[in-house]
Amino acid sequence: MTGQQYHFHVGKGGVGKSTTSSLSALRMARQGFDVLLVSLDPAHNQVDIFDAEFTGKPVRMADNLRVAQADVEKWIKEYIKGVERQMRANYTYQTAFNLEKHLNVVKHSPGIEEYGLLLAFQHYRKAFSGADVILFDMPPTALALKFFNLPALSLVWLEHLQKLRREIMDKKEIITKIQLGKREIQTDKVMGRLEQQLAFFTELRSIFQSRDRCSVNLVVNPDRLSFAEAERIDKTLGEMGMRLSRVIMNKMTETCTWDECSTLMQHYEVCRLPLSPTPLIGVQALETYLDEYGSCLGL
Repeated sequence: MTGQQYHFHVGKGGVGKSTTSSLSALRMARQGFDVLLVSLDPAHNQVDIFDAEFTGKPVRMADNLRVAQADVEKWIKEYIKGVERQMRANYTYQTAFNLEKHLNVVKHSPGIEEYGLLLAFQHYRKAFSGADVILFDMPPTALALKFFNLPALSLVWLEHLQKLRREIMDKKEIITKIQLGKREIQTDKVMGRLEQQLAFFTELRSIFQSRDRCSVNLVVNPDRLSFAEAERIDKTLGEMGMRLSRVIMNKMTETCTWDECSTLMQHYEVCRLPLSPTPLIGVQALETYLDEYGSCLGL
Protein backbone atom coordinates (compact mmCIF):
# COMPACT_ATOMS: atom_id res chain seq x y z
CA MET A 1 0.00 0.00 0.00
CA THR A 2 1.44 3.36 -1.10
CA GLY A 3 0.31 6.25 1.09
CA GLN A 4 -3.13 6.68 2.59
CA GLN A 5 -5.87 5.04 0.52
CA TYR A 6 -9.37 6.44 -0.12
CA HIS A 7 -12.25 4.11 -0.96
CA PHE A 8 -15.65 5.42 -2.09
CA HIS A 9 -18.86 3.39 -2.34
CA VAL A 10 -21.28 4.90 -4.86
CA GLY A 11 -24.49 3.78 -6.54
CA LYS A 12 -28.23 4.16 -6.85
CA GLY A 13 -30.20 4.75 -3.64
CA GLY A 14 -31.20 1.52 -1.94
CA VAL A 15 -28.62 -0.78 -3.56
CA GLY A 16 -26.77 -1.23 -0.26
CA LYS A 17 -23.83 1.21 -0.34
CA SER A 18 -23.86 1.53 3.45
CA THR A 19 -23.87 -2.23 3.94
CA THR A 20 -21.11 -2.93 1.42
CA SER A 21 -18.97 -0.09 2.77
CA SER A 22 -19.31 -1.39 6.35
CA LEU A 23 -18.47 -4.95 5.24
CA SER A 24 -15.48 -3.72 3.21
CA ALA A 25 -14.21 -1.58 6.08
CA LEU A 26 -14.52 -4.42 8.58
CA ARG A 27 -12.83 -6.88 6.22
CA MET A 28 -9.85 -4.57 5.67
CA ALA A 29 -9.62 -4.01 9.43
CA ARG A 30 -9.51 -7.79 9.93
CA GLN A 31 -6.64 -7.92 7.45
CA GLY A 32 -4.64 -5.65 9.75
CA PHE A 33 -5.16 -2.25 8.12
CA ASP A 34 -6.01 0.77 10.28
CA VAL A 35 -9.40 1.72 8.78
CA LEU A 36 -11.64 4.75 9.24
CA LEU A 37 -15.18 4.47 7.85
CA VAL A 38 -16.85 7.86 7.31
CA SER A 39 -20.47 8.25 6.28
CA LEU A 40 -21.11 11.23 4.02
CA ASP A 41 -24.67 10.03 3.46
CA PRO A 42 -27.31 12.22 5.16
CA ALA A 43 -29.48 9.10 5.64
CA HIS A 44 -27.17 8.03 8.53
CA ASN A 45 -27.52 4.33 7.65
CA GLN A 46 -24.30 3.39 9.44
CA VAL A 47 -26.10 4.15 12.70
CA ASP A 48 -28.60 1.41 11.91
CA ILE A 49 -26.06 -1.07 10.55
CA PHE A 50 -23.70 -0.86 13.52
CA ASP A 51 -26.58 -0.31 15.95
CA ALA A 52 -24.65 2.58 17.51
CA GLU A 53 -24.78 6.37 17.61
CA PHE A 54 -22.13 8.21 15.60
CA THR A 55 -21.01 11.83 15.44
CA GLY A 56 -18.24 13.57 13.59
CA LYS A 57 -15.76 12.13 16.08
CA PRO A 58 -14.80 8.55 15.12
CA VAL A 59 -15.83 5.72 17.44
CA ARG A 60 -13.93 2.44 17.63
CA MET A 61 -16.26 -0.40 16.65
CA ALA A 62 -13.76 -3.26 16.24
CA ASP A 63 -10.02 -3.88 16.18
CA ASN A 64 -8.47 -1.48 13.65
CA LEU A 65 -11.87 0.02 12.76
CA ARG A 66 -13.33 3.42 13.65
CA VAL A 67 -16.60 4.85 12.33
CA ALA A 68 -17.82 8.45 12.04
CA GLN A 69 -20.85 10.28 10.66
CA ALA A 70 -19.67 13.50 9.01
CA ASP A 71 -21.62 16.60 10.00
CA VAL A 72 -21.81 18.22 6.56
CA GLU A 73 -23.92 21.12 7.88
CA LYS A 74 -21.07 21.96 10.26
CA TRP A 75 -18.61 22.15 7.37
CA ILE A 76 -20.95 24.35 5.37
CA LYS A 77 -21.11 26.71 8.36
CA GLU A 78 -17.30 26.64 8.61
CA TYR A 79 -17.09 27.64 4.95
CA ILE A 80 -19.51 30.54 5.45
CA LYS A 81 -17.53 31.71 8.50
CA GLY A 82 -14.40 31.67 6.35
CA VAL A 83 -16.13 33.79 3.70
CA GLU A 84 -17.16 36.27 6.38
CA ARG A 85 -13.62 36.48 7.76
CA GLN A 86 -12.24 37.15 4.28
CA MET A 87 -14.81 39.87 3.59
CA ARG A 88 -14.08 41.63 6.87
CA ALA A 89 -10.32 41.35 6.34
CA ASN A 90 -10.35 42.52 2.73
CA TYR A 91 -12.92 45.30 3.09
CA THR A 92 -12.15 47.61 5.99
CA TYR A 93 -15.13 49.71 4.93
CA GLN A 94 -17.53 46.78 5.39
CA THR A 95 -19.85 48.90 7.53
CA ALA A 96 -21.15 50.23 4.23
CA PHE A 97 -22.42 46.75 3.42
CA ASN A 98 -24.99 44.48 4.98
CA LEU A 99 -22.75 41.42 5.41
CA GLU A 100 -25.53 39.26 6.84
CA LYS A 101 -27.60 39.80 3.71
CA HIS A 102 -24.74 38.64 1.48
CA LEU A 103 -23.93 35.65 3.71
CA ASN A 104 -27.56 34.50 3.60
CA VAL A 105 -27.22 34.38 -0.19
CA VAL A 106 -24.02 32.31 0.13
CA LYS A 107 -25.87 29.71 2.25
CA HIS A 108 -28.12 28.93 -0.71
CA SER A 109 -25.59 29.22 -3.50
CA PRO A 110 -25.12 26.33 -5.98
CA GLY A 111 -22.33 23.94 -4.98
CA ILE A 112 -22.43 24.73 -1.28
CA GLU A 113 -23.35 21.17 -0.23
CA GLU A 114 -20.65 19.46 -2.28
CA TYR A 115 -18.14 22.01 -0.99
CA GLY A 116 -19.15 21.01 2.53
CA LEU A 117 -18.50 17.38 1.59
CA LEU A 118 -15.05 18.31 0.26
CA LEU A 119 -14.20 20.09 3.51
CA ALA A 120 -15.31 17.01 5.45
CA PHE A 121 -13.18 14.78 3.21
CA GLN A 122 -10.17 17.06 3.68
CA HIS A 123 -10.70 17.16 7.45
CA TYR A 124 -10.68 13.39 7.91
CA ARG A 125 -7.69 12.77 5.68
CA LYS A 126 -5.67 15.47 7.49
CA ALA A 127 -6.87 14.80 11.06
CA PHE A 128 -6.47 11.02 10.70
CA SER A 129 -3.39 10.86 8.52
CA GLY A 130 -2.24 7.76 10.42
CA ALA A 131 -5.12 5.66 9.06
CA ASP A 132 -4.11 3.29 6.26
CA VAL A 133 -7.54 3.45 4.63
CA ILE A 134 -10.39 5.95 4.85
CA LEU A 135 -13.56 4.51 3.37
CA PHE A 136 -16.46 6.81 2.48
CA ASP A 137 -20.12 5.80 2.37
CA MET A 138 -21.28 8.29 -0.26
CA PRO A 139 -24.56 10.24 -0.61
CA PRO A 140 -27.00 9.65 -3.51
CA THR A 141 -25.65 9.63 -7.06
CA ALA A 142 -26.29 13.25 -8.09
CA LEU A 143 -24.52 14.74 -5.07
CA ALA A 144 -21.71 12.17 -5.16
CA LEU A 145 -20.91 13.01 -8.78
CA LYS A 146 -20.97 16.75 -8.05
CA PHE A 147 -18.55 16.08 -5.17
CA PHE A 148 -16.08 14.32 -7.50
CA ASN A 149 -16.44 16.97 -10.22
CA LEU A 150 -16.14 20.06 -8.00
CA PRO A 151 -12.29 20.22 -7.94
CA ALA A 152 -11.94 20.16 -11.74
CA LEU A 153 -14.85 22.57 -12.24
CA SER A 154 -13.47 24.96 -9.61
CA LEU A 155 -10.01 24.94 -11.19
CA VAL A 156 -11.42 26.11 -14.54
CA TRP A 157 -13.16 29.01 -12.80
CA LEU A 158 -10.20 29.86 -10.53
CA GLU A 159 -7.72 29.89 -13.42
CA HIS A 160 -10.00 32.34 -15.22
CA LEU A 161 -10.21 34.54 -12.09
CA GLN A 162 -6.44 34.41 -11.69
CA LYS A 163 -5.96 35.61 -15.26
CA LEU A 164 -8.49 38.39 -14.72
CA ARG A 165 -6.79 39.44 -11.47
CA ARG A 166 -3.42 39.70 -13.23
CA GLU A 167 -4.97 41.98 -15.85
CA ILE A 168 -6.40 44.18 -13.10
CA MET A 169 -3.05 44.30 -11.31
CA ASP A 170 -1.33 45.34 -14.53
CA LYS A 171 -3.68 48.29 -14.92
CA LYS A 172 -4.05 49.43 -11.33
CA GLU A 173 -1.60 50.00 -8.48
CA ILE A 174 -3.02 47.56 -5.90
CA ILE A 175 0.21 45.92 -4.81
CA THR A 176 1.12 46.02 -1.12
CA LYS A 177 4.85 46.22 -0.42
CA ILE A 178 6.13 44.30 2.60
CA GLN A 179 9.60 44.84 4.06
CA LEU A 180 11.17 41.47 4.97
CA GLY A 181 14.67 42.11 6.24
CA LYS A 182 16.49 43.84 3.43
CA ARG A 183 14.07 42.51 0.84
CA GLU A 184 10.90 44.16 -0.30
CA ILE A 185 8.11 41.74 -1.30
CA GLN A 186 5.05 42.68 -3.32
CA THR A 187 1.82 40.94 -2.35
CA ASP A 188 -1.86 40.99 -3.28
CA LYS A 189 -4.40 39.52 -0.85
CA VAL A 190 -6.85 38.51 -3.55
CA MET A 191 -4.21 36.77 -5.66
CA GLY A 192 -2.88 35.05 -2.55
CA ARG A 193 -6.33 33.65 -1.78
CA LEU A 194 -6.79 32.48 -5.38
CA GLU A 195 -3.46 30.64 -5.22
CA GLN A 196 -4.52 28.93 -1.97
CA GLN A 197 -7.75 27.76 -3.56
CA LEU A 198 -5.91 26.58 -6.68
CA ALA A 199 -3.57 24.49 -4.54
CA PHE A 200 -6.52 23.07 -2.56
CA PHE A 201 -8.49 21.94 -5.61
CA THR A 202 -5.41 20.79 -7.54
CA GLU A 203 -4.52 18.41 -4.72
CA LEU A 204 -8.07 17.04 -4.53
CA ARG A 205 -8.32 16.53 -8.30
CA SER A 206 -5.00 14.70 -8.23
CA ILE A 207 -6.24 12.38 -5.47
CA PHE A 208 -9.54 11.61 -7.21
CA GLN A 209 -7.76 10.79 -10.47
CA SER A 210 -5.05 8.67 -8.83
CA ARG A 211 -5.58 4.95 -9.36
CA ASP A 212 -2.99 4.22 -6.69
CA ARG A 213 -4.78 6.11 -3.93
CA CYS A 214 -8.44 6.42 -4.95
CA SER A 215 -10.74 3.40 -5.28
CA VAL A 216 -14.30 3.96 -6.52
CA ASN A 217 -16.56 0.97 -5.83
CA LEU A 218 -19.82 0.98 -7.77
CA VAL A 219 -22.59 -0.89 -5.94
CA VAL A 220 -25.44 -2.36 -7.99
CA ASN A 221 -28.27 -4.83 -7.56
CA PRO A 222 -29.03 -7.49 -10.20
CA ASP A 223 -31.85 -5.48 -11.74
CA ARG A 224 -32.13 -3.31 -14.83
CA LEU A 225 -32.77 0.03 -13.08
CA SER A 226 -29.69 -0.04 -10.85
CA PHE A 227 -27.50 -1.22 -13.75
CA ALA A 228 -28.80 1.55 -16.01
CA GLU A 229 -27.88 4.18 -13.43
CA ALA A 230 -24.58 2.45 -12.74
CA GLU A 231 -23.62 2.64 -16.42
CA ARG A 232 -24.39 6.39 -16.38
CA ILE A 233 -22.20 6.80 -13.28
CA ASP A 234 -19.36 4.95 -15.01
CA LYS A 235 -19.66 7.19 -18.09
CA THR A 236 -19.74 10.40 -16.04
CA LEU A 237 -16.73 9.40 -13.94
CA GLY A 238 -14.82 8.60 -17.11
CA GLU A 239 -15.50 12.11 -18.38
CA MET A 240 -13.95 13.40 -15.13
CA GLY A 241 -10.77 11.41 -15.71
CA MET A 242 -11.71 8.85 -13.05
CA ARG A 243 -12.07 5.09 -13.40
CA LEU A 244 -14.02 2.57 -11.37
CA SER A 245 -12.01 0.07 -9.36
CA ARG A 246 -14.68 -2.62 -9.26
CA VAL A 247 -18.37 -3.36 -9.34
CA ILE A 248 -20.04 -4.86 -6.27
CA MET A 249 -23.20 -6.72 -7.21
CA ASN A 250 -25.09 -6.79 -3.94
CA LYS A 251 -28.11 -8.89 -2.82
CA MET A 252 -27.44 -11.82 -5.16
CA THR A 253 -29.66 -14.92 -5.02
CA GLU A 254 -29.56 -18.23 -6.87
CA THR A 255 -32.30 -17.07 -9.22
CA CYS A 256 -30.62 -13.78 -10.17
CA THR A 257 -29.64 -13.43 -13.80
CA TRP A 258 -28.03 -10.60 -15.72
CA ASP A 259 -26.78 -9.86 -19.20
CA GLU A 260 -23.07 -10.66 -19.05
CA CYS A 261 -22.59 -8.38 -22.08
CA SER A 262 -23.09 -5.28 -19.93
CA THR A 263 -20.12 -2.93 -20.24
CA LEU A 264 -19.75 -3.01 -16.47
CA MET A 265 -19.45 -6.79 -16.48
CA GLN A 266 -16.91 -6.68 -19.29
CA HIS A 267 -14.59 -3.91 -18.13
CA TYR A 268 -14.35 -4.31 -14.36
CA GLU A 269 -13.82 -6.84 -11.63
CA VAL A 270 -17.27 -7.89 -10.40
CA CYS A 271 -17.73 -8.95 -6.77
CA ARG A 272 -20.95 -10.87 -6.15
CA LEU A 273 -22.31 -10.58 -2.61
CA PRO A 274 -25.07 -13.05 -1.67
CA LEU A 275 -28.24 -11.71 -0.10
CA SER A 276 -27.98 -12.24 3.66
CA PRO A 277 -30.70 -14.52 5.09
CA THR A 278 -30.71 -12.40 8.26
CA PRO A 279 -30.50 -8.61 8.80
CA LEU A 280 -26.92 -7.32 8.86
CA ILE A 281 -27.23 -5.27 12.04
CA GLY A 282 -24.44 -5.04 14.57
CA VAL A 283 -20.75 -5.96 14.40
CA GLN A 284 -21.42 -9.61 15.22
CA ALA A 285 -23.81 -10.02 12.29
CA LEU A 286 -21.30 -8.34 9.95
CA GLU A 287 -18.51 -10.58 11.25
CA THR A 288 -20.62 -13.70 10.74
CA TYR A 289 -21.42 -12.69 7.16
CA LEU A 290 -17.73 -12.03 6.45
CA ASP A 291 -16.76 -15.43 7.85
CA GLU A 292 -18.86 -17.05 5.14
CA TYR A 293 -18.76 -14.60 2.25
CA GLY A 294 -15.84 -12.25 2.95
CA SER A 295 -13.76 -13.64 0.09
CA CYS A 296 -16.45 -12.44 -2.34
CA LEU A 297 -15.39 -8.84 -1.66
CA GLY A 298 -12.03 -9.55 -3.27
CA LEU A 299 -10.10 -7.06 -1.10
